[in-house]
Amino acid sequence: MNRFFLVNFVLFLAVSNGVFGKSDPSYPADLEQLHKNVLTELLSGNPVNDTLQAFCDQMTNQGAWPKIDYTSKQRGSWEPVLHLSYVQTMAKAWLKTGSPFYKDPKMLARIHLALNYWLDNDFQCPNWWYPEIGVPMQLAPTLILMESELSPEQMAKGIKILDRSKIGMTGQNKVWQSGNVLMKSVLQRNSDMIRKAANAIKEEMKVSLGEGIQPDGSFHQHGPQIQFGNYGLAYVGDMIKWIRLLRNTPFYFDESKMSILRNYLIDGQQWITWKNQMDISACGRQLFLNAQTGKARSLARNFSQMETLDPKNSEAYKKANQYENLIGNKHFWRSDFQVKRTPDYYFSVKMCSERVIGAESCNSENLQGYYMGDGATYLYQSGKEYENIFPYWDWKKIPGTTIQQDDKELPVLTASGYRIKSDFVGGVSDGKSGVAVMDYNRNGLSAKKAWFIFNDQMVCLGAGITAESGIPVTTSVNQSFLNGEVIVKTKTEKTLPAESSETITPKWILHDQAGYYFPEGGNLKLETKTVTGSWHAVATMYNDEPIKSGIFKLWFEHGANPSNQSYAYVVVPKATKAKMQLLETKPSFRIVKNENNIQAVVSSDQKWGGMVFYQAGKTELFGGIETDQPAVLMVTKEKNGLSVSVSDPTQKLGQILLTLKGNYQSANPACSVSSSQGNSILTVSLPKGDEAGKTVSIELVRKK
Repeated sequence: MNRFFLVNFVLFLAVSNGVFGKSDPSYPADLEQLHKNVLTELLSGNPVNDTLQAFCDQMTNQGAWPKIDYTSKQRGSWEPVLHLSYVQTMAKAWLKTGSPFYKDPKMLARIHLALNYWLDNDFQCPNWWYPEIGVPMQLAPTLILMESELSPEQMAKGIKILDRSKIGMTGQNKVWQSGNVLMKSVLQRNSDMIRKAANAIKEEMKVSLGEGIQPDGSFHQHGPQIQFGNYGLAYVGDMIKWIRLLRNTPFYFDESKMSILRNYLIDGQQWITWKNQMDISACGRQLFLNAQTGKARSLARNFSQMETLDPKNSEAYKKANQYENLIGNKHFWRSDFQVKRTPDYYFSVKMCSERVIGAESCNSENLQGYYMGDGATYLYQSGKEYENIFPYWDWKKIPGTTIQQDDKELPVLTASGYRIKSDFVGGVSDGKSGVAVMDYNRNGLSAKKAWFIFNDQMVCLGAGITAESGIPVTTSVNQSFLNGEVIVKTKTEKTLPAESSETITPKWILHDQAGYYFPEGGNLKLETKTVTGSWHAVATMYNDEPIKSGIFKLWFEHGANPSNQSYAYVVVPKATKAKMQLLETKPSFRIVKNENNIQAVVSSDQKWGGMVFYQAGKTELFGGIETDQPAVLMVTKEKNGLSVSVSDPTQKLGQILLTLKGNYQSANPACSVSSSQGNSILTVSLPKGDEAGKTVSIELVRKK
């Protein structure tokens, strides 16, 4: 008999004879339902028996798994915690009725062996998150499942590890910590501590200007930083879990809390997934292999679970799981982020400012994300344009960004991330169309960047591009996977061959159903090449194996030491050659201004216009519009007047005075209208506090 079977045999005898001792599994009346809920939650689903058997077969005589590096000091994706995950899976299979391992003495022996290996060694990760959150989160369920089979010594060792979680911190970290305390308190039958932990979890189900859910529906963690797909997604999953666990107990969530979660899902999270892909800009630092699809699937599961937990609103959750149902434009004023979506395409712009952090790196993740918040723009149509593209990217040419192109490696950010030296960053949205603006100022490079999103096109303008570093500056139009032919129209049309690199002054370019129109020409570089990359350069947890793929890369060359340079391009979704030819001969818009003081675009039918005033100024659009303060405006002609949307990107102003040609009246209490010499003077009261930067929409009716 070899050592492995001898050890298991000895354990089997020990278990059979009660050597480990057995705890009293009974619970007091006020905790009976909670304990039942916890067991039901833990035993839901079906263990994969083949995988489980493999776990058992691979386990050593000591209760370890040889493929796990227990000495690992990796800060992210810490490998040793897999051990606890395996033990928990085994415990579920042992206790689940109908499982082939149900109450199996051999399985019980293996569980004890593996559990003791961890309890005796108490493996530590240098990243505080694992000892204080990650390890207790994996260990507590196993202790609850195996409670009646554990000796007092095992339980004491386990509780000592769980004690590292304390109620504290903020946002999702607080939810994790409090959840661990709650699970430990279930084992200890401590009703008072369960109530305290449950209340701490429920306290984070709120809308605030701190970490967590924001008034605009976004989610912040690690300061004012958009975290939809990292902490914000974990938050949703955890809150759903705790709502389920605490139902029909004295610690339940009331309707006011359910309403907050519902609004966050419908008005926030729903916006940032499209065709089973989560927007790159919403993924935070977790730009992992298959992260975009994995996070979208997780959110889809959350919506499905909410159908049961919140049955009165089940139809809203069902619709949220079908991307075609959400159509419109939304500006997240707390996060410097704007989204436009239709059944055919998804477009987003991510910016940062003195108020909002652009990106972070932590635990050796997102090592290249130094420019992730500098006006990153993405156009999704198939949903595959950027899926797992990160090893191949030129990270100094993230789509939409204007960046200095030196030869140095990018600095690695910290968890504090970065901000830029500008507060004039924001946007307006009327629910259908939008304008976003970023008065960019970082590392000695300045630029006025604006996006006008209307009528199924995105007009992207840049002005005042200036730097004195002697380093070349570029503006990236797009950088996606190469898919099919690339047609370039200069004086004539031609199809670009594979593995090509050309400097061009195009009228338009067509690739992968995306069109790029250049109304003012420009000096551009286009590459369609096979690129070699590695996931290790993105996050150190991956190996350094080289991989290759074809990449489409298009950018403006502004030269070294640019002074007051500009660019203009239009992104056209669902583009065809005929559509691009029509746009060239009969443009659907006109660039009115692209200068340091104002950038403005109007539709060719004069029914829609967007304006960015970097200072008080005037435009002749719609008969004449003047503002006494820097502002962003959007105007739409209506049957009986105008629809005006206005915002203050600085989020500092109390009011704006707008002067428009014509005599109008408004019922909006935020806008008083007076008349003078054929003009209407609008005194617009701007949102304050948690709504500072939000769009004010005004319906102006023409006086008869």
